[in-house]
Amino acid sequence: MNKKYQIFVSSTYNDLKYERQVAIDTIMKLRQIPAGMELFSATGENQFEMIKPVIYESDYYLLIVAGKYGTICEDTGLSYTEMEYDFAVKNHKRVIAFVNDDPDSLPSGDREITDKMRKKLKKFRKKVMSNKMVKMWHDKEELFQSISISISTVIEMYPANTCWIHVDENDIYTPIGNYVALKEQFEIELRDNVELYYNNLKKSVLQLEKEANRLCLIIDVPEKNVDPCMDEFVGCSIRMTSETRDWVRYVLNEYRLLIDYSLMADEKISMWIEIKGYSIEMYKQIVPLEVGKEKQISIFLKDFMEDADDWKKIKEICLVFRPAGKRITGMLEVRGVRLGGSVKKFVFLVKNDSFLVRIQI
Repeated sequence: MNKKYQIFVSSTYNDLKYERQVAIDTIMKLRQIPAGMELFSATGENQFEMIKPVIYESDYYLLIVAGKYGTICEDTGLSYTEMEYDFAVKNHKRVIAFVNDDPDSLPSGDREITDKMRKKLKKFRKKVMSNKMVKMWHDKEELFQSISISISTVIEMYPANTCWIHVDENDIYTPIGNYVALKEQFEIELRDNVELYYNNLKKSVLQLEKEANRLCLIIDVPEKNVDPCMDEFVGCSIRMTSETRDWVRYVLNEYRLLIDYSLMADEKISMWIEIKGYSIEMYKQIVPLEVGKEKQISIFLKDFMEDADDWKKIKEICLVFRPAGKRITGMLEVRGVRLGGSVKKFVFLVKNDSFLVRIQI
């Protein structure tokens, strides 16, 4: 599949016109698709509102920072460049940033002259430099060399979950499902990968019965120990197999973790759901379980995404019970655990009888 990625180019404008143009030319030479403020004739806030959907629909966000902070939006007190950056980060775009290493050495017309603006630029630089993909540059030649290398490296190491593909006129009638790599329902098996674990509680407080692709948890957790230093809990671990560890594309495509269950108990009880990677805990929340049949827990995972790479290495899902103010008893039947969602609509771009189709991959 001939993939083309859309890369949004962001910077202050007047002082970096030439650098922006070089970045755009480089993107085109790499056979990718550039996007940026050059597409718009409006200015100020109206321009920003028009740019936001373009950033959202882009696959990568390229930022060049030099000696100017940029025009400030009166409503936010931030420059429009910083607002673009914040919007890209909020929407989990992979950032490729180039930051000048010594803005005070730039010509006077290309740097901020007031203390207020210099402080704003310094704060913005610090924010950008906390990102993983940052390359420092000193002069234009160094910047231009870095742009091509950095774009190629990032695309190779971190391929986006969306892209444009080129098809001919006849292919436009090919079932679009042929281009889709995501499943509508991503089932997580409940077989030999399920086991119980205990911490400062007897094994009798939680028992497991497995049947086909279903598990039944018999719960009898006592009241909380009066000792505040005693960490007590019991859990059921659902380990990911090698085929089910990579969740990143599902999370980015706004899939939810869905747990279908039935609860037989005198009253609703609470359960912790924990999603663990190999080096970090991705998600941990307490969830109330309703009494009755055919209930469902639905967790929108994208709200908890900080680094997309972490979702490539999911180790296990844990269902955890902790002692509370009174005894917890009941029988929880888990009928299915899956990532559920639907593939987003496709966007078609037609130009000179040539078709580009934007897809989720």
